[in-house]
Amino acid sequence: RTSPGAEAGPPRPKKIDMRSLDIEKSPSLGPKEAKVTIVEFSNFNCPYCAGSWVQLKKLIEKNPKGVKYVFKHFPLQPQGKTFELAEMAAAAQALSDGAFWMVHDFLFSSEGQTLVKGEMGPLRQKIEQTLRENGYNLKTFKNFLDSGSAKQRVREDLDLGKKMRVTSTPTKVVNGDIILGSSGDNVLEQYLT
Repeated sequence: RTSPGAEAGPPRPKKIDMRSLDIEKSPSLGPKEAKVTIVEFSNFNCPYCAGSWVQLKKLIEKNPKGVKYVFKHFPLQPQGKTFELAEMAAAAQALSDGAFWMVHDFLFSSEGQTLVKGEMGPLRQKIEQTLRENGYNLKTFKNFLDSGSAKQRVREDLDLGKKMRVTSTPTKVVNGDIILGSSGDNVLEQYLT
């Protein structure tokens, strides 16, 4: 039952000031001046987030000049495996945005999603092997993890998401509108028209 005067259907998304999202701190794809900016709060231990990335990747490839995508860590809990996955991606970002996207794409790949379900040791070895094979400095990666800098970077995103009352992943902010969960192509395409 709805209360008198309640609108039918889902609540209208509230507007978020995109400047409050600290976009420059986060890895991004696409041009700064894109018509559509999508900031996604995501985590690597979430099959819905992996599915959302597959969808978003297609949208970005179809509209390389029209879409800017920004990744925000939102591991849901402040510790545990999901947080550790975010830390490894944040440590890769310390090397370069390219290293971050390499780790990001691997973690959201079929192989990565299978490894995510298992022990952290083999997964970390695979990430380190991938970084090493691509010429990245593993010492810097490990220092960023061991010093707590990666943890701090993830906490910044987590705190920002909590301030915005993000409670689930994936949550997107598209040009200031909050969109919860996986969204159909048509929902995001309408921002491009």
